[in-house]
Amino acid sequence: MKKSGDVLPAPLEQFLPLLPDAVYLLDAAGVILSVNPAVTRDTGWSADALIGRTLTDALLFTPAFRAMLLGRLRDDGRWEGESERIMPDGSIRAVHATWQRLATPINRAVFLGIERDISEQRAWEGEFEQSRKLAKIGILAEGIAHELRNPLSYTLSAAQLLDGPGLTDDVRRQCVQTIATGVKKAGMIVDNLLSLGKPRSQVTRTRVTLAQTITEAIEATSTHPHFACTRFTQKLARGLAVTGNHDMLVQVFHNVITNALNEMPHGGEITVHGERGTEGVCVRVTDTGPGVSEEQREHLFDPFFTASSSGTGTGLGLTLSYFIMKEHGGSIDVASDSGAGATFILNFPPVSEMDAG
Repeated sequence: MKKSGDVLPAPLEQFLPLLPDAVYLLDAAGVILSVNPAVTRDTGWSADALIGRTLTDALLFTPAFRAMLLGRLRDDGRWEGESERIMPDGSIRAVHATWQRLATPINRAVFLGIERDISEQRAWEGEFEQSRKLAKIGILAEGIAHELRNPLSYTLSAAQLLDGPGLTDDVRRQCVQTIATGVKKAGMIVDNLLSLGKPRSQVTRTRVTLAQTITEAIEATSTHPHFACTRFTQKLARGLAVTGNHDMLVQVFHNVITNALNEMPHGGEITVHGERGTEGVCVRVTDTGPGVSEEQREHLFDPFFTASSSGTGTGLGLTLSYFIMKEHGGSIDVASDSGAGATFILNFPPVSEMDAG
């Protein structure tokens, strides 16, 4: 569309209305020479309200865009990106814009702008993101329930048994101990989740003997359905210890061992090897399961991602382990060849370095 006095070539005049996106032609001073019908369709501004105005005077464009565009076109010859357009009623629409300096000016037209309305796309993306967040909240709730269900389950079972008649003193004491253990473990899980957002100084740290920690973690998995058909071997350097939070480290090894058990429905072997090095303590937990593919390794510690071939797990255990190791100034990684088992590698910094933190 053009005003009287414009001298755009006939072929261009015939071509612009055919383009589905909004098109603008400007002269060297930034005066709008022509727009196509898609501009009015997408923005609500008529051709008469735009043609003849300079870019800096056209209320369709945001102040920041007006101040930036001509300088970029003169210096770089091109600008592309997302921007906003102001409708006559004051509402805002999002556009993807491509503006460039013409290699050969068309009469007085020096700059060309092509813009596509993406408001509906952005609205859809916003709804999708909201749905994704709600889905993650649901998965998070499922994951927390999964973590808590096991200790609460055997705590309830012990409490029901304790209420029964004819219990011996030994059974009664065992029930009380089981209840205390279950409640402690449930509280530990909640505290661990809450502690991930706290500064390191708020996490209680002591000297932790890894042999004891790993033994507790293995015992905590004894109710796993694959536990009885799995052989455990510990190969730890004598007196191997780190500085950290005992309960949090039990949770780390428990999560790693549970992950291995999930992958071995017919049993297998889990070996825990630990040694001191010049850069600290390294513990390797190796299983004889199917291993982890390269693609799975890239996301293994991401929240809500589970690589379990058995379909078990919530994708939270290894994420929690990652953050606990980070909290301890260490790291956790995995080495694996698909089909040949997996080795989780836990590195702890020297004790003096962690104490200094």
